[in-house]
Amino acid sequence: MMGTQLVGTRSAATAARGRGYLAELAERVVGWWRERRRIARTIAELEALSDSELADIGISRADIERVARGCVHHGA
Repeated sequence: MMGTQLVGTRSAATAARGRGYLAELAERVVGWWRERRRIARTIAELEALSDSELADIGISRADIERVARGCVHHGA
């Protein structure tokens, strides 16, 4: 009977750690997804600008993806 209690306790602790791990993993996946969406929106907004407008803000079409990724990572 005592062995059963130890196994049950160990399983409950393992399950609790597993839920914590899964919650953390889910949070990281959601964060990754939100970042991808922000990058995609930023790219779409920059691509909608004319070459003249892009030049006014100091970037070229070739820079759009790099700038979009940099803005998202730096919280701009």
